[in-house]
Amino acid sequence: MINNMFITPLVQMPTIAELGGSAKYSGIDVKTDDSEMSFADTLGKKIAEIKSLEQKSLDSAYAVAMGQTEDIEGAMIDATKASVAIETAVQITTRAVNAYKEIMQMQI
Repeated sequence: MINNMFITPLVQMPTIAELGGSAKYSGIDVKTDDSEMSFADTLGKKIAEIKSLEQKSLDSAYAVAMGQTEDIEGAMIDATKASVAIETAVQITTRAVNAYKEIMQMQI
């Protein structure tokens, strides 16, 4: 029995200029204006957010330890948020370094 399958032909993807500045393409918002933050700015902002979460965790743990508050659950939530943020940053860093190494090993 022959199964008829439709095979979608390959076509060239449109360039960003053809998409017209800002467009949705495959679920990703592509913007070409210069008002967007650079990668370095975005990375710096996210690292600052992680540091803020870590400091908040330390502050709430200190407050519980010194008897200034009885909100142990809040301290545990803050600690978990900081832990997850740090673990995520480490995983992203590891994956980025591995991708860079793999690209550098490619034969041209």
